[in-house]
Amino acid sequence: MSARKLKFLLRAMSCCILAISAAQSATLPSGFSETLVASGLSSPTAMAVAPDGRIFVAQKDGALRVVRNNALLPTPFLTVNVDVAGSRGLIGVAFDPNFESNRFVYVHYTTATAPIHNRVSRFTASAGNPDVVAAGSEVPILDLPTLGTTHHNGGAIHFGNDGTLFIAVGDNDVPSNSQSLNTPFGKMLRIQSNGSIPTTNPFYSQTSGVNRAIWARGLRNQFTFAFDAFNGRMHINDVGQDSWEEVNQGATGANYGWPQTEGNQPPGVSGVRYPIHTYQNAGTDCAIIGATFYRPRIVMFPVGYDGRYFFGDYCSGFIRTLSPPNYSSPTEFATGITSLLDIQTHPDGSLYYLSGTGELFRVQSTTSTVVFQDDFESARGWTLTGGGNSAERGLWQRGNPEPTFNAGLPLQLGDCQGSTNCLITALAAGASNGANDVDGGQTSIDSPAIALPTGRALTLSFGLYLAHNSAANSSDLFRVRVVGEDGAVQTVWARAANANNVAGKWATRTASLDAWAGQTIQLRIDASDAVDGGGSLIEAGVDNVAITAR
Repeated sequence: MSARKLKFLLRAMSCCILAISAAQSATLPSGFSETLVASGLSSPTAMAVAPDGRIFVAQKDGALRVVRNNALLPTPFLTVNVDVAGSRGLIGVAFDPNFESNRFVYVHYTTATAPIHNRVSRFTASAGNPDVVAAGSEVPILDLPTLGTTHHNGGAIHFGNDGTLFIAVGDNDVPSNSQSLNTPFGKMLRIQSNGSIPTTNPFYSQTSGVNRAIWARGLRNQFTFAFDAFNGRMHINDVGQDSWEEVNQGATGANYGWPQTEGNQPPGVSGVRYPIHTYQNAGTDCAIIGATFYRPRIVMFPVGYDGRYFFGDYCSGFIRTLSPPNYSSPTEFATGITSLLDIQTHPDGSLYYLSGTGELFRVQSTTSTVVFQDDFESARGWTLTGGGNSAERGLWQRGNPEPTFNAGLPLQLGDCQGSTNCLITALAAGASNGANDVDGGQTSIDSPAIALPTGRALTLSFGLYLAHNSAANSSDLFRVRVVGEDGAVQTVWARAANANNVAGKWATRTASLDAWAGQTIQLRIDASDAVDGGGSLIEAGVDNVAITAR
């Protein structure tokens, strides 16, 4: 056993001893508080937040637990048979980008029967009770090679902004694996949601079989990684051996250097993509963990936290942040956490962290307030803008939409952003994809009157999509405007179409409303088809509109 491995095990044992004691509050910056949400989780390993706000927590023993409305449900969502030796077990969980419609949940686990190997499987939530799995719904989509040692399995799985599934696979305690294209160990893998392998993967033509899934190499034991939902940026946390913990920026075809390099040492190795941040695994520090970018639907943390990357250390129990655009200099956020395992951003603007004590904590800002919020589940007084709806059809409507498609891509989405109802440019699909899209003009809708406070930063957040076919152009658009007290109308956010087939996909965006502090305003949302009879297909949606003072 290496000195590094012995050191890690001794620290882990000390953390487990500490875990027997009662939960202790973390030390947080001024303006934040934490709440114990759930306890009694058995050897948790990872967690993921569903689009509807539920939190799914993976346990090493193969059970996937559900936290709904900040309460741990007694019945697991599912239980898979797993091998629990070393760092094996149920080690990753993710939700399909179209979870609201297909109810797909993905897990990464170690099989219990020979040959012992790690597998990614897809399950379907029950239609009658989404807190449990539909019986017999497991579909294995990726089987990795037989494992040797019980350590360095990696674990995390997440969907990228492009809709493909990324899988963190450790080197299985064989350092030479990380550089070889003849094995998936020590790699970041990328597959489609059905298990097929994209031909755009960087080593596809050089490899065969499962190795075609290799997207990046030179990794040792990357427990955790995360994507920025705003721009697709990816950070990979790689656990070092003797000296350094790493935060790496994800890049297709990248070589992160292990075992030739660890951290930034030695410098200047040809072909190596060096970390954007490192810290020494000295003293009580032993294993980097995390990870999340702060990009919630409702932005509640102070302005300076927008887009920050949160990570921590398993043994020393800190949470730190790296700030855009360079993500190089860390800022302390929390200390005193016992056996930190995972960190996730919740849609409601909270930060959740998972502890090896079997506890889940929620961190909230105590200085921010919600000024206005509408998830469109009930009518809140939005009205079509007088004189602002020149479109022949496809006017804004609130409700549960019907899907349409164009060129094999989603056009009008059949689901809202984590809820049942939203604002859509005509809810009904009609007889064809162009039957009820925005056509020959603009549709506009106004919010109820909103009184804005003074003296604080005001942030508008909203979910949206703009989908179109290749006949669209830059005059076709989605736009958010503010109507001030003086009647002046000003654009705060806009997206133009282009001459490509673009799929509908929910995204959250923000805009500052500081210029209207102290005024009573209305929000005005527009969707426009500028070319009458030009064959363009334009669909748009809005959900989860909120204004926060922070």
